[in-house]
Amino acid sequence: MRTQQLTDFLNQTGWGNARRTPLAHDASFRSYERLTLPGRTAVLMNAPKPENPAQFVHVDHLLADAGARVPAVLASDLTNGFLILEDFGDDTFARLLDRGANDVSLYTAAAETLALLQRNADLPANSLPAYDLKLMLFEVSLFTDWYLKYVLKRELSDPERAEFTHIWTNLILPLQAIEQKIVLLDFHVDNLMITPDKQCGLLDFQDARLGPVTYDLISLTEDARRPVSNRAAAAAFEAYFNKIPEHNTPIFRAMCPITAVQRHTKVIGIFTRLCVRDNKDGYLKHIPFVWSLLEKHLNEPILAPYKAWLDRIVPPDVRRVIPDAARIKEDK
Repeated sequence: MRTQQLTDFLNQTGWGNARRTPLAHDASFRSYERLTLPGRTAVLMNAPKPENPAQFVHVDHLLADAGARVPAVLASDLTNGFLILEDFGDDTFARLLDRGANDVSLYTAAAETLALLQRNADLPANSLPAYDLKLMLFEVSLFTDWYLKYVLKRELSDPERAEFTHIWTNLILPLQAIEQKIVLLDFHVDNLMITPDKQCGLLDFQDARLGPVTYDLISLTEDARRPVSNRAAAAAFEAYFNKIPEHNTPIFRAMCPITAVQRHTKVIGIFTRLCVRDNKDGYLKHIPFVWSLLEKHLNEPILAPYKAWLDRIVPPDVRRVIPDAARIKEDK
């Protein structure tokens, strides 16, 4: 049935005779194909439930209004979950870096784009959901509910879980007290592109929320899937502060380690869930690296309670090992 719906959509939009070439999947249920006709191309997003392509269109328009370079929506069937989008080509920042592009230049461009977005995105009330305490607590619980359960085969006691929640509530509340702006949540080099018109283009932003201004800068400079050189990270911060100097404050810098550890804790859980629930085992290889990103912040005094909790629950030697997919799925 879905195949016929897609065929009908392509025929109705003039792309029925296009050559379809699969593009890379991401960690969601969405898939992408390049559509090619003589003299033109586009990208097909196939977003079955529970994906929400209407939210992608909504955020796309918000970002465009803020001056960001996002793909134009050329055609849509929101009921069935199909979009045809402007084709930005293949030059993601990740691919450019793999081909030897200058990392300082790319991370500087990314940080300047983020600053532009935060400067210009004067969003109407209720235009985006809040990245609030409830959601951030749910996200860190992915670590306990997936990583601990399936990798460590560890069920927390009620006191251990209560302590975890208490620690994270105390860490997240200060994040909620700083300036809240649009947060794309996955602002990193796989979702940034040099467009055909030589701008910094944005991808994969449908989950955007209003949240702490530190979040996307940390997402960029502490990428869960690739090391970022110290010089590139420093250049990104410098470029960002040059554009928004009022954010170059002790409180902003103090919130960066909390932001980072919240994100890395969440991601370890998400990468485990992708293996267990979605059979996407390839994400497991990144988990030791994410642990290394997390651990470099644990000597911050404000993170001492979380460090103590982790040291009791997760032996350091376990953090260095890529989890075994077969063992993880034994209790699936």
